Amino acid sequence: MKRPSLLVVLAGVILLLSGCMADEVGGIWLVTETVGEMPSTKDYAAEVYFQAGDEWRAWSSDGWLSVTPNEGKSGRNGIRLRTVTPNRTRDRRKATVTIESGGQQQTVTVWQRNDYALFDQREYTVEAQGGEVNMTFQSNVPKDSLLIMYMRLSWYAWDADSLTTRAADWHGSVKTLHVSPNPSQTERSSYFLLVKLASRRIDYQYLDTAWVRQAGNSPDVSGESETRP
Repeated sequence: MKRPSLLVVLAGVILLLSGCMADEVGGIWLVTETVGEMPSTKDYAAEVYFQAGDEWRAWSSDGWLSVTPNEGKSGRNGIRLRTVTPNRTRDRRKATVTIESGGQQQTVTVWQRNDYALFDQREYTVEAQGGEVNMTFQSNVPKDSLLIMYMRLSWYAWDADSLTTRAADWHGSVKTLHVSPNPSQTERSSYFLLVKLASRRIDYQYLDTAWVRQAGNSPDVSGESETRP
C-alpha cells in the first residue's frame, strides 16, 4: 500500500488548523484564493469556498459581477460569482469580491476578458415587398475564430461574398442578405449571432445578437364598396 507523502500530510494539517483558527477567532480563511479569468459574456459562473468562524457577508465592488448568497452562518461555505452583463467596454475589467466575518475581511480579485464582436446595429427592418440587409460589426476576435450563426429560413438568402476584415481590431461586413417579399400579413423575424469559436472547436462563446424584422403585407383597402339597407 502506497503511503501518503509528507507534503500531502502537512498540507492536510495546515488546512485543518486554518479552519480551526477561523472557528476560534471568528475570522475567515479562503479555500479558493483565485478565480480564473471570466469570458466577456454574461451568465458565466465560478465558485469561491471559504471557512468562516462567525456569521459572514459578501459583496462585489462592481455591478457586472453578482455574489450569491451574500450572507451566511459560520463553518465551511461557498458563494457563486456570476457575470451579470457582457463586457462591452472593449477593455479588460476587474471586480473585487469581499468576504467579511468576525471583523476580518478577505478579498478575491475577478477579471473579465474583453473579447468583443458587436453589431453596429441591433435591429434591421425590411418592408413587406422585400429588400437587402447589410450588417456591419466591429471586433477584436481573430477572423478564423469568429462565426455568424443564424436560422436557415426560406425567406432570405446570402450573397456569395465573404466577410471582410482588417488588422487585429477590425470592422467587418456580413454578406448581403436578400429578403424575399412577405406574402403574409404577419411580421416575421430572424436572429443572427456573432460567436467566438473556442479552442476545442466545439464550444461557442456568444458575443452579440442582431434581429432582422420584416413587416407583414397589408391588405388592399383602397377600393370602395357599397351596401344597401
